[in-house]
Amino acid sequence: MKNQFLFTASGAIGAFLVSAFHFLYGDDPIRYSAILFYLMLIALDWIGGYRASKIDGSYASEYGIKGAFRAVFLLLAPAMGHLIDQILGTPGIVFGFLTAAFALHIWKSMTANIVRAGWGKWVPEWALNTVSDEIEHKIARATKRIQEKEKYLKEDDA
Repeated sequence: MKNQFLFTASGAIGAFLVSAFHFLYGDDPIRYSAILFYLMLIALDWIGGYRASKIDGSYASEYGIKGAFRAVFLLLAPAMGHLIDQILGTPGIVFGFLTAAFALHIWKSMTANIVRAGWGKWVPEWALNTVSDEIEHKIARATKRIQEKEKYLKEDDA
């Protein structure tokens, strides 16, 4: 009886998720690969950013919450592209453009986070040169957050 409930519940959840995916992103097999790649980029960006912030001391839960909203936005952007394609009757052009544009941004952020986390020796030189401005920006932002955190802690002690 318990197994029957688990099978029914997992089947219902799976049916909902597949239907939601088809509604948001379409049902073309290439879209599965594109969104899977996109999700993996977001996950690697989060892992690199989390690790980097723990190493340099800039970790703050409020920044993580903002990151969650950012991730939701990044997941909805290709869905919006699919919806626009449906309205215009185009064969995935807007979906592809938005997915590629945001994937490039995530790729830069992920690479910069990997460097900040101390894993830069595995990043090719050409990739480091391509994202050098993003690396500098992330280091500056982390330094600013560390200073704000220290200032807040000093005020708390007083």
